[in-house]
Amino acid sequence: MPEPTWVLHVDLDQFIAAVEVLRRPELSGLPVVVGGRGDPTERGVVSTASYEARQYGVGSGMPLRTAARKCPDAVFLPVDKQAYDEASARVMETLRSFDVPVEVLGWDEAFMAVETDDPEAFAGQVRAAVLDSTRLHCRSASGTTSCRPRSPPTSASPAGCTG
Repeated sequence: MPEPTWVLHVDLDQFIAAVEVLRRPELSGLPVVVGGRGDPTERGVVSTASYEARQYGVGSGMPLRTAARKCPDAVFLPVDKQAYDEASARVMETLRSFDVPVEVLGWDEAFMAVETDDPEAFAGQVRAAVLDSTRLHCRSASGTTSCRPRSPPTSASPAGCTG
């Protein structure tokens, strides 16, 4: 009997902020907000916020000025598309190394079609490989269609797995 096919949704945790923290390790544990030119006095929006900044209510799409009011001690950084393109390429290369179909959805997420009896174990291998090759954490969810795994519960973050 053939192994069942599962769809694994892989989503990088706070991808843009995580890339910035890897580039600047001194920012680890600090509230980091990435958006616009990194100046909260200018017009722009939050591209992403670290979990530390999110605790103050800062979120993607929020005006930078609002983010600065909510979290005045945050470190504001400009968007660096090239750095995120490069990090994303390394992640997607890692996913493709599993020799299964990969559908990329953006910088920080993808679907993988996997034939396995144990999707949770496969997801664990994927998370470990991404962490090992990029030092970035990801979470994953599995389902029988691409619609079912898209919404892992909040408790699955960071670096969690739901099945």
